[in-house]
Amino acid sequence: MGPAQRDRFLTAQWNNRLSIALGLPALAYTAVALATDVLSDGAAFVWLLLIGAVY
Repeated sequence: MGPAQRDRFLTAQWNNRLSIALGLPALAYTAVALATDVLSDGAAFVWLLLIGAVY
């Protein structure tokens, strides 16, 4: 990838888009885990570990 292509994607706008796209799944999981009692404490902890490892 040449410098011209790299500069096209290394912008504040792309950084904001990626931050939002990567943060939404973790935010949605947190909201569901806090608002409902769908997951047991152990399962919720494991999912939080997985989300933390990915992001």
